[in-house]
Amino acid sequence: MKKIVLVAFDHFTDIDLFLMWDILGRNTQDWHVRIVGASPTVRSAHGLPVSVHGPLREANSADAVLFVSGKEGIPAALAAPDFLPVFELDPKRQRIGAICAGAFILERLGLLSGQATTHPDARSQLQALGVECMDRPLVFQGNVATAGGCLSALYLVGWLVESWFDVDKRRATLLPVLPTGQQALYDALIGLSIRQGEVGTLTTSL
Repeated sequence: MKKIVLVAFDHFTDIDLFLMWDILGRNTQDWHVRIVGASPTVRSAHGLPVSVHGPLREANSADAVLFVSGKEGIPAALAAPDFLPVFELDPKRQRIGAICAGAFILERLGLLSGQATTHPDARSQLQALGVECMDRPLVFQGNVATAGGCLSALYLVGWLVESWFDVDKRRATLLPVLPTGQQALYDALIGLSIRQGEVGTLTTSL
């Protein structure tokens, strides 16, 4: 069984964590999901306290590591002396992803290859670090992915599951959360976004 770790910190964006936790947590046969943090409890941007399942170092042994975002949380996490040094991630053996400003963590860890995506409000800051920001909801190269916009969690989770298994598993994972009457539309959009997301490719047809 694969282990997925969601990395959280104080002032994390609520929907980033909870949407991925909800989607991935519905499958208990193929993977196990845990939330990790630097302290036993982290508080969301809207003030909701969340008890984590383990320390940050669990990320190093996980099969997949997904970083959430946070307008205030990311700068604070990057400035904390006990945050970044904990991580010893390896894209050769792990899937590693981030939503929105979580891309700044990947950049600091040296995991971005030059192209990424993030929240539109953070694009200029990421570009200033030498990263080419793509106007796409999902950008990935090899086992490292970035997603832009909170709802792009659908694409990030879809990429993760499809890269491990196949399209059918991705569809089965995401179908329960798609809007009634629009499942086919969303499925096509998610599939397109994943196909477009690989660095160096651009597919325009649904």
